[in-house]
Amino acid sequence: MKKVKVIISVILTVILISGMFAACTSKNGNTENATSSVAEKKIDINDLFTDRDMENEYDESELSVLELNNGETTTITTAGDYIVSGKYTDSQIVVDVEDTDKVQIVLNGVSITNSNSAAIYVKSADKVFITTAKNTENTLTTNGEFEEIDGEDVDGVIYAKDDTTINGTGMLNINTEYGNGIVCNDDLKLTSGNYNINVSDKAIKANDSIRIADGNYVINSGDDAIHSNADTAIVGGTIEISSGDDAIHTDNYLYITDGNIKVANCTEAIEGMQINISGGNINATSSDDGINAASPSDDGETQNMKNDFATDENALINVTGGKITLNTEGDGIDSNGNITVSGGEIYVSGPTNSGNGALDCNGTAEITGGTVVALGSTGMAENFTTATQGSILVNFQNSYKETVTVTDGEGNEVISFTPEKNFGSVLVSCPELKKGETYTITIGENYQSVTLDDYIYGTGNGMGGEMKH
Repeated sequence: MKKVKVIISVILTVILISGMFAACTSKNGNTENATSSVAEKKIDINDLFTDRDMENEYDESELSVLELNNGETTTITTAGDYIVSGKYTDSQIVVDVEDTDKVQIVLNGVSITNSNSAAIYVKSADKVFITTAKNTENTLTTNGEFEEIDGEDVDGVIYAKDDTTINGTGMLNINTEYGNGIVCNDDLKLTSGNYNINVSDKAIKANDSIRIADGNYVINSGDDAIHSNADTAIVGGTIEISSGDDAIHTDNYLYITDGNIKVANCTEAIEGMQINISGGNINATSSDDGINAASPSDDGETQNMKNDFATDENALINVTGGKITLNTEGDGIDSNGNITVSGGEIYVSGPTNSGNGALDCNGTAEITGGTVVALGSTGMAENFTTATQGSILVNFQNSYKETVTVTDGEGNEVISFTPEKNFGSVLVSCPELKKGETYTITIGENYQSVTLDDYIYGTGNGMGGEMKH
């Protein structure tokens, strides 16, 4: 392998995931023939990643050795594929090639520490691939406060101005107490590998799309764990998050089609303008909302329209599959616009305070399939507004914590759920709940029977009756 001190960038074929939904703003009422005016534009997963994005293999004999020195910056100025190993202090790799060039950097058991800037800085390229070699552990660290470079606010341990893909089969540790972990001003793809990210600000951040195909991620962040100023697609992988703010935040469109996402603690678990979940397993604990849909304001934060009850016509939560389990202090499922559920499973141990609800919708909340069990306080309890299957909301005068069980008229169990904390209201909907039938809700030794004269029973926003004992 020839020795060089230069590197290049890679290709880009990026189709932004701007899957659009026509937000439904009219109240359709409780009707057997309810149909949503929200039409999903399907995304083609094959369009999200190129073959090279997904490629973990490489011919080591074809790689150029990238030599680093302590206290120096090594700049790659020629397109190509490079490999780097060893331990370096006060060092930095800079990629500065033509905007038509592609570069691959293979991390082969390397540790790079920089005192005030990125360990890897992609200044110019078409596209860069950062690949972790098999059976290696690699560590990138910024151990001081970030400083500007040529007027550029380089504030991530990996900082890329152009499209970047990170993949491989090894381990990549990213650490800083002074800023972000991975920052990309263009499209960022993570398609494989193992990651341990500990940062004081955002862990994974992109100005354009973030696309996660696979990999294992353990993230501890002082701010958002995953943050896109545009769109995000998660189609696989195992992601464990502990964040100081949102676990996953996207300004525009979020797609989750597969994968395992576990959020130990955060402010809001999932936040975006239009949130589309068709698969995967999501388990999250939040100090505020579990899933929140709202249009971004000028400062990038979501608009809070709860107080004036206005409808955000762009906001949508659309669930067609997957399993979602939420333990929230704020609203469980909260849309400033509309909610549509046509499949999947949603379980909410919602707020105990009366200022929030397990389900909160400023527009139309429609259910045509799937299973929803949402428990919370009575003060802001809401039901679906449109349904083609039974949807029961019952408020109680007392607070409970025992398992909730729904049985049919013959005593057969329809559904059962054990909450994480006390609740005073129960919202349950599933295909087994039929119009015209009577069902019994049992909590411990207490029970209440309801008859579904229509698909929707109970409208919430008030204290309910006392259960029988």
